[in-house]
Amino acid sequence: MRTPRSRPARLAGALLAGLALITACGTPGDPAATETKATASTSATALPAAEGSTSYPLTLKTPFGDTTLDERPERIAIVTANTLDTDALIALGGTPVFAPSTVDRNPWLDKGDIADIKTLWDAEAGTEVSAESVAAASPDLIVALAAYETFDQARFDKLSAIAPVLHAAQGDLSWQELTRKLGSTLDLSAAADKAVAAAEEKVARTREAHPEFKGKSATHVIVYDEKYGPSYASAPGSDTALLFEQLGFVLPAEAAKFAKDDAISDELVGLVDADFLLLSTSGSPAYFVDAPLVKAVPAVADGRAVINPEDPKTSTNHFAWGLNVQSVLSVPWLIEQLAEFGAKAIR
Repeated sequence: MRTPRSRPARLAGALLAGLALITACGTPGDPAATETKATASTSATALPAAEGSTSYPLTLKTPFGDTTLDERPERIAIVTANTLDTDALIALGGTPVFAPSTVDRNPWLDKGDIADIKTLWDAEAGTEVSAESVAAASPDLIVALAAYETFDQARFDKLSAIAPVLHAAQGDLSWQELTRKLGSTLDLSAAADKAVAAAEEKVARTREAHPEFKGKSATHVIVYDEKYGPSYASAPGSDTALLFEQLGFVLPAEAAKFAKDDAISDELVGLVDADFLLLSTSGSPAYFVDAPLVKAVPAVADGRAVINPEDPKTSTNHFAWGLNVQSVLSVPWLIEQLAEFGAKAIR
C-alpha cells in the first residue's frame, strides 16, 4: 500500500514549484548539477558522550552490501533528501557536517541546530547530491536510512567508497525504529529510547486532552494548484491516517477507495466528507475550496471543514509537509497542530 512518502509522479512538479508539501525524494537529477551551500557555522560534528552500549568495529548491513565502522564516527553526512535522518540525529544531540537543505522547512527544529550544520546540500528538487560533494565533507559515516526511491546499488557503491553507509530498505523502519537504529549505531541507544518515549508521551497526552475526538471520522485533503489537483492524503495505511488514529479519530469507510489512487475527481468529491475535514492548501486553491461540489459536502456546509493555508512568508504548508516527514521531532509538533485543527471542527 502506498504511503505519502511515495507520491504519484503527477505531484513531482508541485515540489519543483516550491509547494513544499511532499517529501523531497523524487526522481534523481544530474548529480553533477547538484549544488551545496555552506552555513555560517564552521563547527565540527558534535555528539554526546558515548554510552558504552555499542561495540566497534560494527558491521552495517544493507540490502546492497555491508560496510564496517571501525570506531565510533565523529563526522556524519546525511544524504537523504527528506529530513527524517537529520531530525533523528538532532534528537540524539548530534549535528551533521552535511545535511539536506529541506531542514529549513521544519518549524519543529531550533534555528540554532540548523545553523550549526556546516554544509546544506540542495535537496529542494529531490535530486541526489553528488558523491564528490559528500566526499568533500570528509564524513566517517554516511546516513541514508530514509533514502528510499533514490537509493540503489550504484548509489551504494559510490558512497561506500567514501565512508561506511547506514541504510535500510524502503518501508522497513518506523520513525521510532529509525531513531533507535541511528542511536545504536552511534552508541546512543539510551538517548534514542528517551527521545522516542518523549514523543510518544506527547501523543498520549494530546489524545487524553481531547476525548471528544474518539470515534469521530476524519479526512485530510491536500489542495495543490489546479495544475496538480486535490489529493486524498489520509487513505488507510498512510502516515496521515496513523496520526488521526493516534488522536482517537477513525477513517470514514470511503477512505479505502483512495488507497490506490489519491486523485480526487469531480465524481469523487462527495467521498471526502467526515466529521472533521482538513483542507491543507497551497498556491491558489479557490478552484477547489470554492467549487459548488465542495461547498455541498456536508462537512463544508455544516462548518466542520478546517482550512490550513500555506505560510505566505515561506510559500510552504508546514503541516502538510510535516505529515510526510514524520520523525521523532516532527510528530510532537504535528500532533499538537492536528489537535488544534480538530478542535475547530469537533465542538
